[in-house]
Amino acid sequence: MLREGKKEGGDSFNDPRHGMFGRFALTGTKTYLSPVRVLAVMALAIFTAEALVIVVLFFIPGVSGLALTLIDASLLVLLLSPALYFHLFRPLVLLVDERRRVEEELKTERDRAQGYLDVAGVILVALDRDGHVKLINRKSAELLGYEEKDIAGKGWFDEFTPPGSRAEARAWFLRLMMAGEGGSEGSYESPLVTRSGEERVILWSYTVLRDNGHITGALGSGEDITERKRTEMALVESETRYRLIHNTAFDAIIVSDDGDRVTDCNPSAEKIFGYTRDELIGLNLTLLMPDKYRERHREGLKRFLAAGTSRVQGRIQEFECLRKDGTLLPIEIILNHFTLGGRTSFTGTIRDITERKRAEREREFIQSSLSQSRKMEAIGRLAGGIAHDFNNVLTAIRGNAEFAMEDIDKEDPAYPRLNEIMRSVEHASRLTRQLLLFSRGQPVERAPLNINTVIENLLVMVTRLLGADITVAADLAPDLWTVLADEGNIEQVVMNLAVNARDAMPNGGHIVIKTENVVLDERSRPPAPEARPGRFIRLTVSDTGVGMEQEIIQRIFEPFFTTKGAGKGTGLGLSVIYGVVKQLGGWIAVESEPNKGSAFRIYLPAIEETPPVSG
Repeated sequence: MLREGKKEGGDSFNDPRHGMFGRFALTGTKTYLSPVRVLAVMALAIFTAEALVIVVLFFIPGVSGLALTLIDASLLVLLLSPALYFHLFRPLVLLVDERRRVEEELKTERDRAQGYLDVAGVILVALDRDGHVKLINRKSAELLGYEEKDIAGKGWFDEFTPPGSRAEARAWFLRLMMAGEGGSEGSYESPLVTRSGEERVILWSYTVLRDNGHITGALGSGEDITERKRTEMALVESETRYRLIHNTAFDAIIVSDDGDRVTDCNPSAEKIFGYTRDELIGLNLTLLMPDKYRERHREGLKRFLAAGTSRVQGRIQEFECLRKDGTLLPIEIILNHFTLGGRTSFTGTIRDITERKRAEREREFIQSSLSQSRKMEAIGRLAGGIAHDFNNVLTAIRGNAEFAMEDIDKEDPAYPRLNEIMRSVEHASRLTRQLLLFSRGQPVERAPLNINTVIENLLVMVTRLLGADITVAADLAPDLWTVLADEGNIEQVVMNLAVNARDAMPNGGHIVIKTENVVLDERSRPPAPEARPGRFIRLTVSDTGVGMEQEIIQRIFEPFFTTKGAGKGTGLGLSVIYGVVKQLGGWIAVESEPNKGSAFRIYLPAIEETPPVSG
């Protein structure tokens, strides 16, 4: 009545076609009759049993009523019991036992699978087609801050995805579910929100689960990459910060490799060296330095790579660099090195110190000029004191000589000697007056004066005085401002400068006398201690003579200092000019180089209002 079948299929846990954990195939374990056949068998059994009972009762005489009914029922039960047992009750018992066994095996396999999931080092979660959690491992639950039982059955995207990412994550999962045969796997980054409200970034990889070819859900494995993302973000921020500092640094920054070639630079390096970034990258460093440094640089690099010792790294030093246009630029540089990827690289921080050098030269010049000015002041006071005392002595000599000349006749042999004494006294008096003028001990009367008029009146005299081999040109500003000065003093200044220029041109040359109006501010004023902002007349006398060394320029205004031979000069000409200009509230700037001529620039303050001009 029933047929025992052979067990087939068995454990199919790893077959994704049967869901996440598989299923046991009951088909083939037992084969039972169909309900129609069971009903037919039962009907046949009842009919047969009833027929046998009727036959038996037919052969039993005298039985009727209640006894006949009891006998009929008893015989039917006796005859039908085997059929009911084998065709109804026994198959039901077997089915119940088989179901219990399968459920126990399924629970065992589920527990085993849960154990596998719990020891996995990644996040694992199983979702059905609607995104509800079917299963989750312990690591995932611990990350979220819940018990596993509190998570199962909940909507994954509604409960554990931040609101800002919820729609995108759900749409991605929906596309995965709708992919069908077109795709069964996918990965993406999506954040999770924990019980405490913290967001963790997870890199997900999903595998579609199928049962008999139908998509039933997805198994997702994830890696918590929050710290990695933070590190990446920190690296990006660090790189951005470095680039901002690198690119906005005032100093030039150049990075080179152990092959002495530029690997990186900032915009300031382009500005200092005159190359573009593309031109600098890959350029040999020796092309950025003058020849005098190159061999020493190569030896230092070779020594450092071989022994790790350097004489220049970590110290601020001053050198010159070679620009693209071939010009030299004073720089301040500090060198260092670092190792990256097993290779040594070098960094150079370079500062253009052109302005600083210029300021240092100006400061040295001003200090020198100030020292010279103080020395001149001291000499002036000394010369003034000596001149006063000497003038008193000359007055006594002259008075006595005049009395003696009055007491004797002109034919007296002593008269010529006394006359010679008088001439010497007169010469000495002129020297005394020059000394007093230099020391500003000689008072002068100043009045509004147009210097152009003074120069125009002197040109003819100056031209005749200097000789035919020297040409004199005048470049006079037509709207020249007025100064407060003594005409005789200005004439003396112009004449002394012209004579000084003539003496500097023994073979002839060219002299230019120029006047102009200038307005000076803090930036445009010349580097002289007396220089100050304001409105000035600038009188320039330039020549094409032999020029002077810097050491001579520092002494030319000293009394009795001269570069001329013995008996060819008193050394008071420029001293007198210095004294006159100082007395008028101005100053003198001298520019000269050997064999390039000289230029004396005199600055005199202009008066605010122009009164009637002295003629």
